[in-house]
Formats: sequence, structure tokens, C-alpha cells
Amino acid sequence: MVQIPLTSGAQFFNIALGEEYYTLKLSFRDANYGGWFLDIASLDGENVISGIPLVCGVDLLAQYQYLGLGHLYAFVNGLYTKEPEYADMGRDLQLFWEA
Repeated sequence: MVQIPLTSGAQFFNIALGEEYYTLKLSFRDANYGGWFLDIASLDGENVISGIPLVCGVDLLAQYQYLGLGHLYAFVNGLYTKEPEYADMGRDLQLFWEA
């Protein structure tokens, strides 16, 4: 497993997931059933997946296995039972990717 480095607040950055590079965008939606969401795009800006909610304790890419992106997991302070809050980004929220 590889930890994806995160900073505080909403963000976007390029990162290698396996042998391909992607742009990850993390944004917070302050609404009922809101929270942190992830968009994944190719480097040329084409959307690959949009609006993945960061839910702890599940493979966030499970339903997208046909894309060959691997597996992605979110934890807050190493726990998979807590839902990430705005202040957790860059501090207590961790994302881990594996092939």
C-alpha cells in the first residue's frame, strides 16, 4: 500500500497510480449527505471518475475495477469507522492506494 500525500483543504494534484498518471481532485461539499469527494481525471483533463464520496473502511474503487485503477482506502486516524470531516484533511485523513 502507498499513502497518498494530502494537504489541508480542497486540493488537486497529479499522481502515479501504478504505471499511469492521474489528476486527483478532493473537494468538500457542506450539505446534507455531503463531505469529502474525489474526482479522478487523466492528465489531459478527461474525467475518469467523478464524485466518489470518501467513506472510510471500504474500497473506494471497488465498483470501478474494470478501469484497472487498483484499490483506494480512506482512514481517519487509522480508523475505518469515522466519517472524515472538513478539518481532517491534511491532518487525520489518510488515503492509501494499492494495485
